[in-house]
Amino acid sequence: MARRVLAWLAITHIALFPAALVGFGAAGALDGAVVLALAAALAAAFVVSGAIGLAGAMALRRIESSAQRVASGELAQRVEGGGLVPELSAAFNELVAALGARLEGAAQERSRLESVLNSSIDAVLAVDQEGTISYANAAAEALFQKPHDELVGTAFGWVVPDEQAIAALRSSREDGKAQSLISERPNHQYLQVVTTPIAGGGEWAALAVFHDVSDVKRTEQVRRDFVANVSHELRTPLAAIKSLIETLEAGALDEPETAKDFLARANQEVDRLVRLVEELLELSKIESGDVPLEREPVALADVIDGAVDRLLPQARAKHVELSYEANDLPIVLGDPDRLERVLANLLLNALKFTPEGGSIRVRAIAEDDSVVVSVADTGAGIAAEDVSRVFERFYKVDRARGSGGTGLGLAIVKHMVEAHGGRVAVVSEEGQGATFTFTIPIAPTSLSTST
Repeated sequence: MARRVLAWLAITHIALFPAALVGFGAAGALDGAVVLALAAALAAAFVVSGAIGLAGAMALRRIESSAQRVASGELAQRVEGGGLVPELSAAFNELVAALGARLEGAAQERSRLESVLNSSIDAVLAVDQEGTISYANAAAEALFQKPHDELVGTAFGWVVPDEQAIAALRSSREDGKAQSLISERPNHQYLQVVTTPIAGGGEWAALAVFHDVSDVKRTEQVRRDFVANVSHELRTPLAAIKSLIETLEAGALDEPETAKDFLARANQEVDRLVRLVEELLELSKIESGDVPLEREPVALADVIDGAVDRLLPQARAKHVELSYEANDLPIVLGDPDRLERVLANLLLNALKFTPEGGSIRVRAIAEDDSVVVSVADTGAGIAAEDVSRVFERFYKVDRARGSGGTGLGLAIVKHMVEAHGGRVAVVSEEGQGATFTFTIPIAPTSLSTST
């Protein structure tokens, strides 16, 4: 009876160590808490060793050795014994098996969690109570351009040098409050930062999630610019018309030549308004896909020839040399009238910024499955900060708006080309001219040979 009581005491002490499961790390070893639990169990076991004899003592030493191996992560360890020891050994083996099952379940849960976090497009950083990063997902590595090993163990403030983000994370970590803010990074990148506390997360005290909202910010800016530009483009001709009418009412009607001149000017401003409205409607239809394209096999050389002939008188009047090279081009699939409009808009844009004595060269060549058309001028060029925005509606490189036009020509070019399945691009340096290019897909062989 005494032996059973003592064995029960030993087993009870051994049963303490599963409570320290949290100490089992990714390296597969148990921490000090688990080892202490095993040590306590073994101490109790040795108390009863005198009652079970030499054989039992040797068996307990085997249990001690197995416990040490379990403490180092070898969870496959099992022990055998006789006499009193079978009960102790069975309890030990059962507890080790339970420990292994629980640790395996925890590892699976951790693996699933990491898979979910790594599949997220949002960057995720977890920090401990000291504000040191204890976890970073794959998106965080890409966003902060650091490997996982360099992120983990580094202070959050070193990786995210934003005072507001640091304060928000501190509030979540210490006060248990969720926070949300917008953080601006270099190159006009905007991140929405959401910080949340983690209760019972062990080494994870708080979580910071970074969502890229740069596109949203850019869209908002484009919308604001659009409203401002539409207001400007409408206000300017309307103000001019109003001024002309007031002047006529003040007595200019009694002077036939003056009245005729003022009416001609008013008519020009009305034409400008009509052109603006028409181009706005056209662009809106193109963007919404409401413009039907007459897709047919097209000899692009003929389209280029037509556009150049239309603009040649203006080029000569400005003493600008206009030339083109478009020989032996394959047939493309598209709308010839709209393709000519694309090229005409690019030529008008080039003429606008090319001074007297300059030149404009149109060139078309076949590359892969498309024809690439380029319009290169020797004009003023485009500043680096403007290059990425020249195809936006109403965006004008000439800030003073002294060159006329609606600011919609290049936007129409972009959307018209994309409606044909092509691409547009521009390469320029300020003072070095600009080269605009667009591509149009080559027509399938069955269509091109039938023309």
